[in-house]
Amino acid sequence: MDKNDHLHGNIVMNIFRCSNLLERIGRKHVAKVGLTSVHQWFILSTLSNGDLSLKQLGKNTHVTKQNMTGMIERLKQSQYVTTYEAQEDRRITLVQLTDKGKQALAELDQLGTLTDLASLECMRFDELASLNGCLLKLIENMNDE
Repeated sequence: MDKNDHLHGNIVMNIFRCSNLLERIGRKHVAKVGLTSVHQWFILSTLSNGDLSLKQLGKNTHVTKQNMTGMIERLKQSQYVTTYEAQEDRRITLVQLTDKGKQALAELDQLGTLTDLASLECMRFDELASLNGCLLKLIENMNDE
């Protein structure tokens, strides 16, 4: 194994470590607002930019259609989201945040901001911008696979 392979392996492992730590922090936050998973937070956050179809939500969150349907049903039962048929095509189900969903997201954004500030204070702005760019590039490359 050469140095590049070793570095690539370390990067992947460190991303997994960060993911696990973020998941642990996120679970504490979502429990405070009544959600049951970090994925639900991710869905609410994705919907904050406007209503989306189940297909669009799945694509944006990298969740399969089957899993997305179940997650939306649970969010719907808890009144965080509502669904309706698209006017142009009744086969398309659109998902919309409710007032309860918007309130939960606002609370999560506050909790997340405090955590983000504390977690990322060890890095300068230019390092953060570079990291963000690298992560977006990695995500884009992995989406092609």
